[in-house]
Amino acid sequence: MVSRRSLVRPGTVAYCRHGHPYPHVQRMGAPVCRSGKSARTHHGVHPLETYENRIVNGLLKAEAVDDPDRAAGLLLRDIEIVADPRRATDDDLWPAIWALASVLERQFSGNIYITAGLTSPLRQPAQLSSRCRFVRHTPLQNAITIHLGCLPSSPDLTLCGDARRATVHYGSVIESSERATPLSCFALAGYLGFAALALAAGIPIYREEFAVPQISLPFQCFELPRLPKGGLQFIGLGHLGQAYIALLFFLAPVIPQVPRIQLVDKDFFESPNWSTQILIETQSQWIGCAKADYLRERAQTWGWEAESERTEITWGWHRSERHSEFAVMGLDKFDVRRMAIAGGYSWVFDAGLGDSFLHPRVSWHSIPANNSLARRLFPSTDPGGMPRPQTTTPFIDRLRATPGACGLLIYEGIQASAPSLGMVASAFVWSEILRFLSGEKQQIQGSATIWSPILPPLRNVLES
Repeated sequence: MVSRRSLVRPGTVAYCRHGHPYPHVQRMGAPVCRSGKSARTHHGVHPLETYENRIVNGLLKAEAVDDPDRAAGLLLRDIEIVADPRRATDDDLWPAIWALASVLERQFSGNIYITAGLTSPLRQPAQLSSRCRFVRHTPLQNAITIHLGCLPSSPDLTLCGDARRATVHYGSVIESSERATPLSCFALAGYLGFAALALAAGIPIYREEFAVPQISLPFQCFELPRLPKGGLQFIGLGHLGQAYIALLFFLAPVIPQVPRIQLVDKDFFESPNWSTQILIETQSQWIGCAKADYLRERAQTWGWEAESERTEITWGWHRSERHSEFAVMGLDKFDVRRMAIAGGYSWVFDAGLGDSFLHPRVSWHSIPANNSLARRLFPSTDPGGMPRPQTTTPFIDRLRATPGACGLLIYEGIQASAPSLGMVASAFVWSEILRFLSGEKQQIQGSATIWSPILPPLRNVLES
């Protein structure tokens, strides 16, 4: 554990070149920007207010704590992931181990100890940081322990879950000989990842009376259909977009052909992206690089056919005729979703993330690219996040006292989020994509609440 005195100064946090929101991780050299755009950082470090970290911001808005430094202190926790060594394989629980470790190293600032009979990671879409350590079991003080596919010996500070085929189970293991799929692995990692955050921060359980021990994802087959001849076009390459691509990485070995993808995004990487975007590596130089180009290069190293387009989606934008007619969207604004849907696609898959840690919710759609339907699902008046009561704390009072209440505006304008939500959303979206490619072309609207685990998801067939 690291002393709180190692924080930069009260109320601030240093984002190093790898974007880690806590400065006790060793800083490396200044980033090199391959895209030609200079980064907005100085010598690899861009001081930000602690409350600008999306996870700290979410804890403050959930009133789990009333001060940014206290929120950061709650995240100074070590985590141990314990998995059955017999199931820590590429074709079973390894995708869950990687996804959970990737989530936890962003949500927490301690070390992530992985006890799964492995001495190093297996095949992975992005390298885990040096804080993720493959070890034999050693007792850890004040650590949160998460068991995957095996039961804990003690319930103290322990979370447990399992996945078999399309089934995700919380609180115990599933008595079955079937393997997990990447879909159920990502969903399990998302549910357990947020549960760890809620346990550490004391986030109250939401609607516990409706919780069930397990759920099944919409797609339940081990054999996967072929991807479209033109591939898939991913629009928006932030939190959701990278979760989609990471899950495709684990699906790819059993897909009948090499994945072909087109990547569209207007943005360049900035330091705070580390906290939610799981294909960023601490070992690579990414600050200031175009997201589309960086991820294209990553996908090409996997042997995929990948193209990138750095552009802003506006009214009148249209997909290239040589690109896929199927779009997978990871966009956070309703108006941009309508613009993309009007861009010449035949079908779109979409997800959205809520910004309340008290009611952490994901939603998704599988719909034809119909403008009138888009206006109904994504109205011009974006409802935004859940309304929150105005509270008064010394921290909020300090923000109000800044010139023009600028500090409060910045604080309120940040969309709180945690990478665990993206894992769950990607599992549901890919379930819909695979159902669609298998011939089930229903118009679907779905939603799921991540806490308490596990609340039954809602999945409705929309009228044509």
